[in-house]
Amino acid sequence: MIEGLFISASGMLPKSTRQEAIANNLANSEVPGFKKDNMFLREMREQMKRQSGDYPDWRINRFEGVWTDHEQGAMRHTGDVFDMAIKGKGFFAVQTPEGVQYTRNGNFSKNDQGQLVNPLGYPVLDQAGAPIAIPENYQRPEIDASGTVRVRDELLGEQTVIGQLQIVDFPELYDSNAAAQTPYQTPLKKGRDGLFIPHPATPQTPADNFVISQGFLEESNVQPVLEMVKMIDIFRSYEAEQRAVQVQDSTLERAVNDLGRVG
Repeated sequence: MIEGLFISASGMLPKSTRQEAIANNLANSEVPGFKKDNMFLREMREQMKRQSGDYPDWRINRFEGVWTDHEQGAMRHTGDVFDMAIKGKGFFAVQTPEGVQYTRNGNFSKNDQGQLVNPLGYPVLDQAGAPIAIPENYQRPEIDASGTVRVRDELLGEQTVIGQLQIVDFPELYDSNAAAQTPYQTPLKKGRDGLFIPHPATPQTPADNFVISQGFLEESNVQPVLEMVKMIDIFRSYEAEQRAVQVQDSTLERAVNDLGRVG
């Protein structure tokens, strides 16, 4: 009977963690460039143990870690000259107090110092690792498909290049055989503010085969309807495990209190 309680309880723990991940996905479904999270579970290893006759680790939470789905999100036209979307692989680089971090959210703006910044106010970096500054007398920069930023003198009809966006890629994200695809050493860790932080051992390369679209934003790759279906399914499964625990606890209570009085 005690074993039954452990089995039911061990099934509840990863479901609770999955609900938290789904809730976070739903909360960020409207954030440009957001990438949904999924769970690593120990189900495969448990199944291999059962097939071999070994004793499964029911007493251990089967949640192993979180992995991020970097699937491309849909492109949405905004018309804002400071909005940019990456079509293809790669990340924008921004300077934070904790160092350079990366994002797919191209919802940029111009701050009071003339720098191109992200929604958190962090400067967007060029290929040399410096902030991109837009001269005060130019309000509408032009960004081409390669990320080159130009400003145009309407009186003289001349264009001046002021920088090129730094677009960085991480090849291990797409290598299904890389050790970094395990939950123990992910190539990119998602920070609390939604920016991506690379593992120190993760190789970085300049992105290629990408297109920068000015006046567009990449939407999150969360599908709210599917996430809601998952949430309902997991909640019902959690309730079933909870009822199983309650039934077994009640049966155990009767066994302790009633059977001792027989005879």
